[in-house]
Amino acid sequence: MSIKKRIEQHFNALSKSQQKVANFVLNNPTFISMHSAAEVGKKAGASETTVIRFCYSLGLDGYVQLQKEWTKYLLEHKTNSTLGNYVTSKEALVNEQLCEKVMGQISKQIANVANEIDPQQFHEATKKIHEANTIYLIGAGASAFAAQWLQFTLNMLRPNVKLVQTDTSTLIRTLQEVDETAIAIVISLHRYYKEPLQIAEQFQKRGAYIVAITDTNVAPIHQYVHDAFVLQQVELSTIDLMPVLMAFLNTLVAGMMSHDIPYYNQQRVNYDDFQNSFLANRWS
Repeated sequence: MSIKKRIEQHFNALSKSQQKVANFVLNNPTFISMHSAAEVGKKAGASETTVIRFCYSLGLDGYVQLQKEWTKYLLEHKTNSTLGNYVTSKEALVNEQLCEKVMGQISKQIANVANEIDPQQFHEATKKIHEANTIYLIGAGASAFAAQWLQFTLNMLRPNVKLVQTDTSTLIRTLQEVDETAIAIVISLHRYYKEPLQIAEQFQKRGAYIVAITDTNVAPIHQYVHDAFVLQQVELSTIDLMPVLMAFLNTLVAGMMSHDIPYYNQQRVNYDDFQNSFLANRWS
């Protein structure tokens, strides 16, 4: 088992202070190899003693073993992909065959994520999306763009697809409408904005089925959802994850359509007919 999976598996059993250390370690894996336990503790908002106890809680001999395990993991999962070195990593590709190298790297990331998705979980989640009376989409920051794309695409294929608006009066009205026949898809990526988490909690209390799309197994959204798809990378970089996220959302739509292809094809035809007629009348 990799050190990353070991931390994720033990996460809920850790103390609050040790969870701070765990989050820091997961979010800054390259920092661990080069810095002492005291420096990690300072960055994580905990003590050096807490860092050592965190190592013991994972079943490690101590901090030195944690460093060795992370170094080994990084060597085996080399992607050159952090938010901080995003430009630098792309500059390294700016020679010959730029398109082939950059898009090849993206293809590899998409394939890695696809291999981690449980087919049965995906089938059941997309079936629930297909059967839901109303689909609500929630995202903030960079996730808002992905949520908007998903709303635009789903809206062409079926009725009752709503992007959750967060101005007070609209949000209150939305929460009054939510019930157990609804499904909410929450996109929550690194930095994990509080507002989508708070809205997901309110949807959960009203009986809606909640599906999360996130980037780690210890993201805070997990406590509010029934299903979660984790699009993991070695480093947490929303910029680098976006192509993978869009590919997954497109796959999610295809999965929903697979439960009743004739229905969705007819919906698409109806949409195209209305759009063509509307545009023709508008410009005539």
